[in-house]
Amino acid sequence: MAIGSNSPFVRIPGALAAGDVEFLKSACVRHVSTEGIPCYVLLDHLESPVYLKIKQAIEYQLGEPLYYLNDFYMYTDGSFKTGWHMDTELFTFARAVNAWVLLSPDHVSGPLAFIDGINDSDASCFHSVQVDGDECVFGDYHTGETTVRSLSRLESAQVQTPEIDRGDILVLDPKRFHKTNTSVPKHALVLKFIFKGPRGFSAAKQVDPALWPEVGLFNELLRDADTWDNFIAGLRRMLRTEQGRKSLSAGFYPEKFDFYRQNVTSL
Repeated sequence: MAIGSNSPFVRIPGALAAGDVEFLKSACVRHVSTEGIPCYVLLDHLESPVYLKIKQAIEYQLGEPLYYLNDFYMYTDGSFKTGWHMDTELFTFARAVNAWVLLSPDHVSGPLAFIDGINDSDASCFHSVQVDGDECVFGDYHTGETTVRSLSRLESAQVQTPEIDRGDILVLDPKRFHKTNTSVPKHALVLKFIFKGPRGFSAAKQVDPALWPEVGLFNELLRDADTWDNFIAGLRRMLRTEQGRKSLSAGFYPEKFDFYRQNVTSL
């Protein structure tokens, strides 16, 4: 899915007021401090004016209804390193979109970068990349297909997001391989939404749950839910158990949870 004119992102400037950002900041501090996990911050705020404003702004931009899947508070600085990746909700669902919201500081230049030429059409769906020196091997879990690219060439041609101000919404295609720019310390909240297609929410081809357990969890919830509201109710039930919390937060860098808990206090 291309966003905008075949771009992996689109910026919606000034979508949120200062009070809206303060609401999100307070929600992140409260949730991470009390629940101990940085994800599902807004799960109990899906009727709030701020959440609805975000959702409606993106729906207006893209012209399609959206369905909340999860969200994720994150703090990044020079000590935070992630490689190029595509997002794992696409291991289960056919189409998705992310909304990246800057919480602090007031402005940041190029917070994210994307690889050009990989997963930029419906015909391509590579799931992983292994880097060995200058060699990047992209792999498709469905077909076993691989393609090899030069890391230096990919990074020299990477697509950078523009300067983002607090109050903007940066809408991202999570299928495109991307990574966070860590040169400037920043707090952000990322919301993940699903689209409903002609065949429903699920991808026709999915990653084997043996490779990624969330696939099995999401499919179990989809089987038991005849509406998306019931799917969300299932998420809430799972998050009330320790095993459910562990399983549903597994895709959000658990090794960084202490790091987020320490830094959310400075938000």
